[in-house]
Amino acid sequence: MIFRLFFITLLSITNAFASPNIVVSIKPIHSIVNLLTQGVTTPSLLLDSQQSAHHFHLKPSQLSLLDKADLVISIHPNFETGLVKVLSGIDNNKQLVVNDNDITNHHTWLDISRMQRFSEALVERLAQIDIDNAATYQKNLILLNQKLDQLKHSISQQLSKHSTTQIAAFSNTFEYFSKANNLQKPTIVTQLHGDRLSIQKILKAKNTMQKQQTKCLLSTTEIPKKRINVLTEGLNINTVSIDIMGYPLDKGALHYFNLIQNITNKVDQCLK
Repeated sequence: MIFRLFFITLLSITNAFASPNIVVSIKPIHSIVNLLTQGVTTPSLLLDSQQSAHHFHLKPSQLSLLDKADLVISIHPNFETGLVKVLSGIDNNKQLVVNDNDITNHHTWLDISRMQRFSEALVERLAQIDIDNAATYQKNLILLNQKLDQLKHSISQQLSKHSTTQIAAFSNTFEYFSKANNLQKPTIVTQLHGDRLSIQKILKAKNTMQKQQTKCLLSTTEIPKKRINVLTEGLNINTVSIDIMGYPLDKGALHYFNLIQNITNKVDQCLK
């Protein structure tokens, strides 16, 4: 009887000090969470391959990750539509949504300042569910903010020479990146990258890009090259296709930094 009571007490103490089990939907956000939880726990990445963040079917192993999670971090139900049904069955106190309901463009990780605000909100939530490691999370936040400030300054300097250069984008994906780095407001061909282009949209976009002497057309890797060629035929314009998730890059904690720098380098080259 004494042994049994001792075992139960020991188990309770062990559970009390167990590090939180965190699951993050996409790679860029996972990188940020990884840096904030260093020394405490290692978050799991839900979409760990080139699954579409918008349209995907969860595997049994992914469902198991979500079932065991103390905290699930996602962008927004309107972004990861494949998670809507599963997330509706998870308690709200076990979820943290990066974007609020007033946002229609959910590619906010392309704006470093927004990621800093998200990081502060996450550390506040982590301190609530894991008070024993609150000081570590806060220390990690300070270090992360310092590194993100350095990254902001570096890419701002790199892109400052393009502040008056006309730019276009296939969809609204790059709006946060353009605005955060004081680039010209891009000409948007179509709001969503999944849209099919009508002849009217193509002609309107080509006419606008020609009038404005647009230097560069940005697109994401989902857009077929043939579609971009139709848009740029007859125009003197550079094009670049960018993976905004950063799948070809490393999977470590510094993934976010490498991703943003890689995007910056590609935009810089396209605008030259």
